[in-house]
Amino acid sequence: MTTIRAAVIWTPTEALEPGWIQVDGERITAVGRGDPPPGAAPAIDARGLTVCPGFLDIHVHGGFGHDLLDGAPALPRHGCTGYLPTTVTAPWEATLAAIAAMADACDRPPGGATPMGVHLEGPFLNPLRRGMQPAEHLRTPSATDAAQLLDAGRGWVRSMTLAPELLGGLALVGQLVGRDIVAAMAHSDASYEQAVAATAAGVRHVTHCYNAMRPLHHRDPGVVGAALDLAGLTVEAIADGVHVHRAALRLLWRIKGWRRLALVTDAMAGAGAAPGVYRFGGQAVTVRDGQADLADGTLAGSVLTMDQAVRTMVEAGAPAREAVGMATLAPAEAVGCLDVGRIAPGCRADLVALDAGLQVVWTMVGGGVIWRG
Repeated sequence: MTTIRAAVIWTPTEALEPGWIQVDGERITAVGRGDPPPGAAPAIDARGLTVCPGFLDIHVHGGFGHDLLDGAPALPRHGCTGYLPTTVTAPWEATLAAIAAMADACDRPPGGATPMGVHLEGPFLNPLRRGMQPAEHLRTPSATDAAQLLDAGRGWVRSMTLAPELLGGLALVGQLVGRDIVAAMAHSDASYEQAVAATAAGVRHVTHCYNAMRPLHHRDPGVVGAALDLAGLTVEAIADGVHVHRAALRLLWRIKGWRRLALVTDAMAGAGAAPGVYRFGGQAVTVRDGQADLADGTLAGSVLTMDQAVRTMVEAGAPAREAVGMATLAPAEAVGCLDVGRIAPGCRADLVALDAGLQVVWTMVGGGVIWRG
């Protein structure tokens, strides 16, 4: 058993200044304000630091020179303690193999950050808004194809991104809802009215809001307009200042509120690695100047890390505690992972200590500090 003493604890629904957390094994057993009770277990001294829940990245493809499952052990250096490994549209058999490998990782976590499930990005996407997704591997929604993908995940598929306006799209939404899987929309040319119909059918999340979707227009609000307008939709944003301007991030935060806005990286292998050429979705991607591009200039994922996403939201105007909430509680609730993203008895002891500049000092996963800066 361990007790953590901190200058500040963000739960993130309240601030304890100072505060303490008691950890037994992989779980938090008690949280309090002020000093720990007499006779508390030996302490980790974080009295000059802010302790918050570990960051959760619900949309990430890779990093540190690797596809995600090999790069995951490095995620905690940036405060990330949990993630959804995310597919990219690829040849069918390769996609099934990737999903099976991700499910294996969920069964037997490889170390470092913990995979919380699998996010399928495609292949049921609109070619008009495909972004870097290879056109030749996109598919029209099919109950049979979807079942094969989900079965490959052996119960670990937690969310799927699709274009609901495609023929069969709304039926696919119903299929996902019936299996308790989060239906999300992006890579979509849906009109506002089609996005509303998709939400009524069960879509509840918007993947990388603003990117790869019909943009906001005052006579044609599209998916972005629906994301801003409909209270029932949570949204995610790639907060790197490249995919989304800081003013647009600020607008999203002000309208949706921090609890409905999840920060994600959408990172590929070049995140946290040296500039150069990497493979992503079977395509060559050049990483330089803080972004990742195909040869034609199309953005191909990001080189963002979760701690930088938090700092970008602060630069955009969000209070630090709300920015942290967008990286912890908001993504946890968006995908239904309710024992992470908060500091409370019974939750996983996945924690991050931050200095005054929101730089990561140490990261705890499952009750053990596995990285120190």
